[in-house]
Amino acid sequence: MLALYKVSRLVLPVLLFGYGIAANFTVLTGPPTALRVPHADLLAGGLTRDFERLYKNTLPHFAPSFGLIGAARYALLGEARSGAIVGRDGWLFTSEETRALPSAEELRAEVVRIKAVQTALQARGVDLVLLPLPAKIDVERAHSPDAALSDAMQTLDTDFTAALTAEGIKTLNPRAAMMVTGQPSFFATDTHWTRAGAAAAAGVVAASLPHGPLTFTAGTSVQKPLTGDLIRYVTEDSLAPMIGLSPERVTLTKIVAAEAPADIFGAAPVDIVLIGTSYSANTDWGFADALSQELGREVENLAAVGLGPIVPMQTYLAGAEFRDSPAKLVVWEFPIRYLTDRKLWAEPAPAVQPLAGTSPAMVAANG
Repeated sequence: MLALYKVSRLVLPVLLFGYGIAANFTVLTGPPTALRVPHADLLAGGLTRDFERLYKNTLPHFAPSFGLIGAARYALLGEARSGAIVGRDGWLFTSEETRALPSAEELRAEVVRIKAVQTALQARGVDLVLLPLPAKIDVERAHSPDAALSDAMQTLDTDFTAALTAEGIKTLNPRAAMMVTGQPSFFATDTHWTRAGAAAAAGVVAASLPHGPLTFTAGTSVQKPLTGDLIRYVTEDSLAPMIGLSPERVTLTKIVAAEAPADIFGAAPVDIVLIGTSYSANTDWGFADALSQELGREVENLAAVGLGPIVPMQTYLAGAEFRDSPAKLVVWEFPIRYLTDRKLWAEPAPAVQPLAGTSPAMVAANG
């Protein structure tokens, strides 16, 4: 045993330094990669970030070791990398839902901006319905790592809804319906809602709006695997099943309009526009289809992936469709977790007065 220890003390440093030489040789002899760092970024870590990126993209060991270390960290410590937090029973949550809540003044600024959007729509004869999407860590609180985190997002949901309603903005909150679907409203390892959660939200919208003459039927259903978008904050997709993060299943059902009399079908233009995030844009979740089916009306889906809730709305307001042939109604799907992003809107926040009626719990959560 002593002999093995002495040998390891000699061999391991040799292997380590040997690998270091080989790895750097790979970097130096590989395709030329320019490190272009703006002068202003040099003191802010720009050069370090560029070197880190170069080595990540070049070193032969990086991808597998990155996944293995992440898997070991999850299995042994129950932790994920920055960007996600680990809940109970194999559930993952985005860290965006654990950031500090907006202050009362910041929340008021959000509502003022949304009111301005409503005013712009009303000037063209368009009604606005805002659909605040509750946080996953709130709705799926049985799997939350900390009840205080769930309670904080519930508080934000309540305060945001109250503030919108006080400003005369029609708000349909699906939180209560999404908590009693009898099945998960969100995926365990993904940020997004399940079709059950989306259908519950569509039912809430449809219950408060006039229905149309169209009948939509469900076509053939197929299932496909889903590797949750939060798994990348833990390990590689191929390693995830080994640590209990197996792919989930998505049931895809195409909703199609049934035959209708020509005069009715021809006289039913698309008069509802859906604007929002990937919760609406990704057809796998089925929200736009569920909305059409529940309402008996065509819904034009103008939601976008990866842009948040603001940019798609700004794009619609600046576009030719709104200028030339605006819809009668805009449904704006708005995940409340985005309210914790202080850079959500491009322009500076307006100076506003504190919002009356903000709950003490929310004020306390912000110190």
